[in-house]
Amino acid sequence: MIDLTPIFEAILALLAALVTYKLIPWIKSKTTAEQQALLTATVKTLVYAAEQLYGAGKGAEKLDYVIAELEKRGFTADRAAIEAAVAEQLGKEKSNAAA
Repeated sequence: MIDLTPIFEAILALLAALVTYKLIPWIKSKTTAEQQALLTATVKTLVYAAEQLYGAGKGAEKLDYVIAELEKRGFTADRAAIEAAVAEQLGKEKSNAAA
């Protein structure tokens, strides 16, 4: 009889290598993209909420509110993301006012 154990071991090692080098990084990249999308949506929602709570002006208070709420939810506050959401909010308000 022929011993097929080394062949099966080689196939298993090849599959393990494929999982390690291809599948795991792919899963990590997808998770990161989903987390980024969640963060973006959360920032937009909090910026809108801050605008409703504090009204026009009071930018520092609104920024502090958004940062505190992000940290409560386990996100690291990213000032650039918050400012991008504010700029988007202002752009929508200007386009709605013009319409």
